[in-house]
Amino acid sequence: MFVFAFGACVGSFLNVIIYRLPRGQSIVFPASHCPSCGRAIRWYDNVPIVSWIVLRGECRDCGVSISARYILIEAATALMVSGLYVWYFVLQMREGMESPSAEWVTFVAHAALWCGLLACAATDIEHWIIPLEVCWFLSLMGAAAATISPPGAAVLPRVPPVIGAMAIAAGIGLIISAMLQRFGLLQPSFIDATETVTRDETSAPGKGAKIVAVAASREHGVNPRKEILRETAYLAPAVILAAGVWTAMRFIPGTDQFVRQASDYDYTGRFALHLAGFEAAIVGYLAGGLLVWGTRILGTLGFGKEAMGMGDVHLLAAVGAVTGWIVPVLAFFLAPVLGLLWAVKLLIFGKQRELPFGPWLALSAVLIMVFYDGIVEVLKLLATPGGAY
Repeated sequence: MFVFAFGACVGSFLNVIIYRLPRGQSIVFPASHCPSCGRAIRWYDNVPIVSWIVLRGECRDCGVSISARYILIEAATALMVSGLYVWYFVLQMREGMESPSAEWVTFVAHAALWCGLLACAATDIEHWIIPLEVCWFLSLMGAAAATISPPGAAVLPRVPPVIGAMAIAAGIGLIISAMLQRFGLLQPSFIDATETVTRDETSAPGKGAKIVAVAASREHGVNPRKEILRETAYLAPAVILAAGVWTAMRFIPGTDQFVRQASDYDYTGRFALHLAGFEAAIVGYLAGGLLVWGTRILGTLGFGKEAMGMGDVHLLAAVGAVTGWIVPVLAFFLAPVLGLLWAVKLLIFGKQRELPFGPWLALSAVLIMVFYDGIVEVLKLLATPGGAY
């Protein structure tokens, strides 16, 4: 019951994120208030789920209807968090997550990821925007949780020392690029696009305008192929540093041994465990982000139109930082399958030519986390010679 109630409270905060971040508002100040009359919501009217039911979905002061989305988000979050707890610790359906006292840090990280994915999906559906602040928080939290309290390899897949060292170097390269961009030495891409969202204003009255296109093209005042090259330049320090580490380990005597010893428990003790957790999180972050980013770069160069959004890059990177590299890789391939039927429906019955990809990435990640053990076993069976027979 406590987990359910806590999840509902988190859901109430997610509603704040979903409403305010796309509008550029602070999620801290002012306190919760009615969007219509602006009056602060009393504490007894701010009880998750219960208050909406008691007030019958209306503001106590002005009587304006309050969207059912609020209670749906609160209820969904409560059910997700409590359901994840039951799945892990009551039913014990995930190997390596049998004890809540021993694995509570990992559980909190996974539950926070689900909550963040819900907020990102809801925002993407309504505004075609993925709040990057949420993705950044999830990524940092995932890396911190994996480093401070690394779970077993069944929960967070380990990586070879050479891959881990290269990933850390690539991460440093991304930080360098971010600093160069911060000080104006690297120009962000697509900053000259006049408007990347096109709406059809011929919709039926009361239905709102339909989004027809969201990808930037020459019609928006930019050359997509030229702009995407700025993103390849952004990735250059990461690639160079990762390649430098690989070269050093291969050709400089002692480097390979030093890296391997740092990851060996017999040499460095518990430091090796924490380093392994950190490396697994960084590799997961890069695997998730680069899959989408690579598709974005290649798709833009090939079609001359912005392919996928940077929000999707950060979203799947956050998934990888929390879960390791397997979940985001599988989610990347499952998401298009889940979205295919919806895309066909849009093409046949609507005028919308595009659909947000973030919700399908989020749903795919959740499904794979739930059925992770079974999926991994099937993949191992398929990868074993003769195992499928």
